[in-house]
Amino acid sequence: MKNHLDLYNKYYVDRQFEKADLFELLADKYQIKVVLYPGSFVHITPSFIIPKAYYVDADKAAKKFFANKEDVMGLIGKNKIYSEDTVLDFFGQDYFKPIDIQEETVDLLVSQYAGPISQACKKYLKKGGHLLVNNSHADAGIAALDPDFQLVGVVKSSKGKHRIDERTLGEYFCPKKDLDLSIEYLLKLGKGVGYTKTADSYIFEKCCS
Repeated sequence: MKNHLDLYNKYYVDRQFEKADLFELLADKYQIKVVLYPGSFVHITPSFIIPKAYYVDADKAAKKFFANKEDVMGLIGKNKIYSEDTVLDFFGQDYFKPIDIQEETVDLLVSQYAGPISQACKKYLKKGGHLLVNNSHADAGIAALDPDFQLVGVVKSSKGKHRIDERTLGEYFCPKKDLDLSIEYLLKLGKGVGYTKTADSYIFEKCCS
């Protein structure tokens, strides 16, 4: 590519997958100032909205992208909506390995298409913090079974715009088939099961430390 920042444009801008409005909704609703994004690839959109962000990915292209920190910070500077200085740390590693972050200091944990992040990284999320998760690799279903998490909202989208719905939350995570679900079962399965009612993503609050 002509410019390593083109990677961000290719995967997020061109595909209309930035989700800036969603991160703004979350930041406003839950007063989010610190986000941890394991398996982020180069999705730096949260830094446009949230002043402090930790990104974690072992992908070679992601490492190369974040190595050009001056350019990355420049892109963020052109798009950020807050007045504070941006704080960004990238960890080029597997998120299952210990991350050099103090435990229970993160306001928002993001899990999107990257495995069982809710289990591997929940120790970094503060009590009362929030998990944004989809059901890729069954992680939303895992969080729904985890007593440390409580479902507080779902994310729905229409014509590229996101909204948070807090109604009828008890109707989610009811399996279509008669399955004896457990966290261990879903971790081993490695993919989501069918539910009678679904959403784009789910928002859980960490209710226990």
